[in-house]
Amino acid sequence: MTPPRLCVIVAACLAVAASRAQAPQPPRFRVAVDVVSIDAVVTDRSGAVVRDLTAADFEVLQDGKPQKIISAQFVPVLAPGPATSVADSRHRSARADTPAPAAVPVTKAQVQRTIVIVVDDLGLSFEGMNSIRPALHDFVDTGLLPTDLTAIMRTGEARSLVQPLTTDHGVLHTAIDGLRYNTLSRKGVSGLPDVVQVGGTRPFFDDAGALRQLPSVMGALAALTLVVQSARELPGRRAVIFASEGFPLGPPDALPTAPTDDVFSTTRLREAVDHVIDQATRAGVLIYAIDGQGLQSGRLKAADDIHSSLWARDPRVAAAPDAVQQMVRDMGAARGKSLTTDQESLIYLSEQTGGFAVLNTNDLAGGLGRISGDVRDYYVIGYQPDPGTFKRTGTRVPTHQVEVRVKRDDVKVRSRKQFAGVADPERSAAAVRPAQQLVNAAISPFSTSAIAVHARNLSGYAPGRGAFVRTVLHIDPRGLTFSAHSNGSSTATLDLAIVVFDSAGVQVDTVATGFDVTAANAAASAQLMTDGLVYIASVPMTAPGGYQLRYAVRDRHSGAIGSGGGFVEIPDVTAGAFALSGIVLRARSGAPAPEPLDSDRFSLSAADALGVYSPGTAVLYSCEIYNAGPTVQAVAVLWRGTQKIVALPTPTLVPPAGRGGFAATGTLSLPADLPAGTYTLQIAAASDDPKHAKHTRAAVQWLTFEVAARRQDPF
Repeated sequence: MTPPRLCVIVAACLAVAASRAQAPQPPRFRVAVDVVSIDAVVTDRSGAVVRDLTAADFEVLQDGKPQKIISAQFVPVLAPGPATSVADSRHRSARADTPAPAAVPVTKAQVQRTIVIVVDDLGLSFEGMNSIRPALHDFVDTGLLPTDLTAIMRTGEARSLVQPLTTDHGVLHTAIDGLRYNTLSRKGVSGLPDVVQVGGTRPFFDDAGALRQLPSVMGALAALTLVVQSARELPGRRAVIFASEGFPLGPPDALPTAPTDDVFSTTRLREAVDHVIDQATRAGVLIYAIDGQGLQSGRLKAADDIHSSLWARDPRVAAAPDAVQQMVRDMGAARGKSLTTDQESLIYLSEQTGGFAVLNTNDLAGGLGRISGDVRDYYVIGYQPDPGTFKRTGTRVPTHQVEVRVKRDDVKVRSRKQFAGVADPERSAAAVRPAQQLVNAAISPFSTSAIAVHARNLSGYAPGRGAFVRTVLHIDPRGLTFSAHSNGSSTATLDLAIVVFDSAGVQVDTVATGFDVTAANAAASAQLMTDGLVYIASVPMTAPGGYQLRYAVRDRHSGAIGSGGGFVEIPDVTAGAFALSGIVLRARSGAPAPEPLDSDRFSLSAADALGVYSPGTAVLYSCEIYNAGPTVQAVAVLWRGTQKIVALPTPTLVPPAGRGGFAATGTLSLPADLPAGTYTLQIAAASDDPKHAKHTRAAVQWLTFEVAARRQDPF
């Protein structure tokens, strides 16, 4: 059963004890026919906030035309002191003898700032992630106030994708410690691709993530959209810090110049970015950006592999005396342009919402401190828009440019710069029903953890059925309420909602169902509490691309909810793309023969659904291969970060005749001395292109799992 599409976004509630007097809440931001509300920060030459302005001191221009100002309200926000630099800050983990400060109980009214840090693990390199992590630790220690409500979030990692909003710095430090490089990232070891050379060929950029750029960027923007939409009802001054390495946005009116240019030069990406900006304007959210690459020259570096002597032997090169030097100059210029292009997207995204971007600095902690110091006192200005501001039925949605000015000299104004001409929907005063409450929890990117839920999203394809995702949920039964029966059994009843957002952040599907969990006796109940329970859902996908899947489960008896989400990429198998399904991992001992992903008998044990194994375990891996040529070469590699642990022999597979897809399986024995931690299994496959002789097509899939030091409670 699929309920009607939902467009209401609600955020997580905060229920904490009161400890001090309540602070006034800021006015609501609105984009409506009668009034448009925007915010502005006004500072003097020294950077101090100007506090004594009235409506008569402001001027608002919409599309260059003066507007009638109705109100201007000053909203004070308590900000932290001057930020410390990386050299001066003291990371909490480096002073083990000093306990972390206890969280201060606060009421919702006492929260003056809500800061959500969105770590774009779909767009951070391995080096960038390692640079962002310590900077975030320093930011938590030095850049946050005791009453700041804060969350650490990721754009692409299913496990711990979201963290609850909290004032507890210990919780934030733990979340930061869990940040890891995502193998789905469009960035490699470093933010800029390395230069490599094969044999005597001309050197080239080894941009392995280029094919994943559009899905990963759109997936990150979809996650960012969910964050700013859900922040609408959060307390205090609202800010989002987007930690990324950017992406090539292109000018607003760019058109494709070559068949491959449509990845980033069409209007699709620009529209997604503008949608984020518009939602931030309506929610009253500032977006700041910080470039995880740090200070980069953009020029060639020592790690680049250029065997100029080999390439120079080419007679065509030898005929041009300056050919090698010109090649080095050209590649350096191309890399510098790539760096600038990626940074321009961060500048645009932040400045259009009233924030700024931190670029070209290795002092990322200091940059985060600058951001924290900027989330401060501001004005909310309401003006009466022109009659033709909003979309008429059947017409294109207009985008309006807004400029805020102050009728005083020697002041600086920073505000949002645009919004879409669609009025906000009216709020409903009706009570939220349980079914709607469940879907709202799934829609919100802020997790609800009364019930611990972990998910694996496995993409697949079946002829006649099309693309789909198998969502494997591992649910902690200790958060459920079981009703005892006279025969010794006990039952809990759960409701499940899975909400799908496409790469533009548009909700495209909702799957809702309910199910019972029954333990036949006390022994079965004890085993259930130890292992957890597994529920597998199938979600149809109508088009290729990147998707955010959000899910929530609700105990029907107690009303407790658990939620989370993840990113999945759907290849265009229908159009003939060579592709791999999601990887299924099973402990070898007692593992059944792998069932196809689309089989009604597809199942996983609780341990396999959770994905935690002990060293020395033999695991069976499998995935399905679609649209293969006459033969397929596949290799499985086990990684820990950028360290290659195991590389299995590369077999040659021959697809069965008359089948659209077939399964590839193998066994991976985890070394007995394998350290505990997070590992990634990569399966890379190559096959001849049946349409183009001498062409080879490639596809890659990844699966992240945990290795435990010893057998432990899976929760």
